[in-house]
Amino acid sequence: MDKLKKFLPVIVTLFLGTAIGWFAGNRGQREVIEEEDSPPITKKAVEKMVRDSIRAPEDGFNPDFVKVTRITLTDIPDAVLISGKLATDAERVHLVSSRVAGRLDRILFFEGVKVARGQAIAELFSPDWISVQNEYLLARNAVRALRATSQKDLIEEAKFTEQSVISRMKVLGALDGDIAHLDKTGKVSTHLRLRAPIAGTIVRRAMDPGAFLNVGDDFMTIADTSKVWFIGNFYEKDYAKVKLGQTLRLRVPALPEKDFQGTVNYIGTTVDPDTHVLPVRCTVDNPGGELRPELFATAQLITGVQKAIVVPKSAIISIREDSFVIIEAETNLFRRIPVTTKTLGDGRIAVTSGLSDGERVVTEGATLVNEAIIRG
Repeated sequence: MDKLKKFLPVIVTLFLGTAIGWFAGNRGQREVIEEEDSPPITKKAVEKMVRDSIRAPEDGFNPDFVKVTRITLTDIPDAVLISGKLATDAERVHLVSSRVAGRLDRILFFEGVKVARGQAIAELFSPDWISVQNEYLLARNAVRALRATSQKDLIEEAKFTEQSVISRMKVLGALDGDIAHLDKTGKVSTHLRLRAPIAGTIVRRAMDPGAFLNVGDDFMTIADTSKVWFIGNFYEKDYAKVKLGQTLRLRVPALPEKDFQGTVNYIGTTVDPDTHVLPVRCTVDNPGGELRPELFATAQLITGVQKAIVVPKSAIISIREDSFVIIEAETNLFRRIPVTTKTLGDGRIAVTSGLSDGERVVTEGATLVNEAIIRG
């Protein structure tokens, strides 16, 4: 009995080792049998794992929601598309400022009014203007009085003084007509008329009647809107295609039925480090005044002709920064493929790579088919 107790631990250890070995062997064999009995991976299973294709039902998708079109190559304009907005032509803008200090007693025209060059637009009460008129009358009277004498030196000196005063009056803003009226009537005007420096439209007014103007203060802005600027941006990949003097075709969403033309007169000298675009500016004729600053616009620069496949915008699927279309690779098998696109406008997209002539493309319902592919 004591000997049995002595060998009992050894017997238990041997029994457990045998049992564990038998269990492990049978488990491995069962796994091999299960692997051998598993069914082969089907074509449909592969399509599901890849998640870029799907099989439609035998009778196809509902044609009311999904339409497939056979596409063909066609000629499209090789164009650079530029987005931007309109702005006032800075070369045709002028600030109306005072050349003499005084009180702005009266403004004759306000924003939106078209004025001619030299037209009076405000009246300024100025003691300096009153003073220079009196100086002119004194100089004029001196010349007239000295003409009755034979003192030529004094006459010449009086004439020189008179011309100096006339020059000062013109510097302050007086016209020849203003001086002629003063000479004829001999009456000093209490107000100096401020005149439009250019022909155009009043686009801004900085002061109200009664405000005091110092020399150089501007109180109004006049712009010639017969021409405006289009300011946009284009990507650096198109840099070699854009040249000074080229003609751009402009479309303005606010005026969808009309086309406008502009001429490139400026290309940026540096590339934006964040967006890698360059600014471009062109002058656009605006004789009817329909184009207004800050209106959004798109410009198209035609640089040639290229072959491409044109599809409606509804055929394009955008995933992050990539574009895809759905093709019917074979009957009822739809596959999503990557493509390179270019916007043509009017809801049309040019596919420049990724598709071949004659392929069948889902032109309507592409989003529905794509969601089915994602769901698997």
